[in-house]
Amino acid sequence: MIGKDSIPTEKKTCPHLGQEFQPFVQPQLDDPYSFFKRARDEEPIFYSPILNGYVLTRYEDILNVLKDPARFSSADNLKPIVTFTPEVIGVLRQGFPFVADLVNSDGDLHKRLRAPFVKVFAPERLQALEDSIRAIANRLVDSFIKDGQADIVSQFTYPLPLEVILTMYGVPLEIMPNIKKWCLDMTALLSSQLTPEAQLECARSFVAMQHTVAGLIEERRQTPQNDLISNIQDSDLSMNEQVIVLCGLILAGHKTTSHLIASTIKLLLERPELWQAICENQSLIPAAVEEALRYDAPVPAMIRTTTEEVSIAGVTLPQGTQLFLMYGSANRDENQYGNADSFEIERFQQTTANHLAFGHGVHHCIGSNLARREGRIALEVLSSRLPNLRLRSNQQLTHIPALMNRSFKDLYVEWDIT
Repeated sequence: MIGKDSIPTEKKTCPHLGQEFQPFVQPQLDDPYSFFKRARDEEPIFYSPILNGYVLTRYEDILNVLKDPARFSSADNLKPIVTFTPEVIGVLRQGFPFVADLVNSDGDLHKRLRAPFVKVFAPERLQALEDSIRAIANRLVDSFIKDGQADIVSQFTYPLPLEVILTMYGVPLEIMPNIKKWCLDMTALLSSQLTPEAQLECARSFVAMQHTVAGLIEERRQTPQNDLISNIQDSDLSMNEQVIVLCGLILAGHKTTSHLIASTIKLLLERPELWQAICENQSLIPAAVEEALRYDAPVPAMIRTTTEEVSIAGVTLPQGTQLFLMYGSANRDENQYGNADSFEIERFQQTTANHLAFGHGVHHCIGSNLARREGRIALEVLSSRLPNLRLRSNQQLTHIPALMNRSFKDLYVEWDIT
């Protein structure tokens, strides 16, 4: 991470959008896109004092960084955005050391960590999950369909992908509430501005999750099952590496998909004619999912660190500069997409989706096909069983203040009981 003394002189003497960039508070928390539009026009790369790094906002600049992993390292991708207190560090030392994960490793190390999971997320494996995903979705709908109303986040979009990933892991579903809390705390610990007390609580959650996963690994080594954890035991990953990577995959394997599904539902219901369109023609659903990924990316940012002096958008940056790649901004870049601020469910009906919601290149999300499948099935089930679904009026969405995860806490929907 760069120090303030290494900020180029022109950025010190002429602070502009960097001072106005406040992603954790209103109005940018709910609507970051208006600010990003200004940034793309006025200052496509700017220094952020809050993040102590440079923020990139244009599609082309971000894509060029993602295509060049040699000069732009992923090593700091999971680096906390705040400094931990000594007490927090003490708690974290009771868990497993922060070794490299899939998203914060480079080169041969990244290939070695990723290799055991490529087979697990292979298309034929995912195809075999289709019936299981659909059964979970229908069971969740069964639990609330007679109520005429629901918080679709807590009752459907969150438990669906969480149960899917835990089933893949062979994790007992009775500990799902614990996993949910631990994952929320893990996200907050790494990408939110917390009080020291809150940091401490989140650190304890992270350690508890690590020890739970370590226990599952030991069980599978003794008694292998037909599940994800058992299937990677023939790899050369150490216990430490398995714990860290598996914790990360539990988190990534459900939180982003949960918001993808919730956001797509919200966007479709805001314009009832779109919801009716997918109810009448479910072949529109895959393209609608892709457009939701572009329009409101569940992973709106990632971090890269320069390995040498580089020049981006006319700004020269020294080695060791931290860059915040704003996928959410890139996906609304007017130079890449016509009517970029418009949600158009047929945008990718005839063309391949080229948004950056799942990243690009060697770090393209390994679970992207699973997320797409879950999103499609979720919408197929909901549109079949609740064709008269609608948003509850006069509700205020509350977004969670996390830089690299975009989600809202709840989303209330209603329907007529027949």
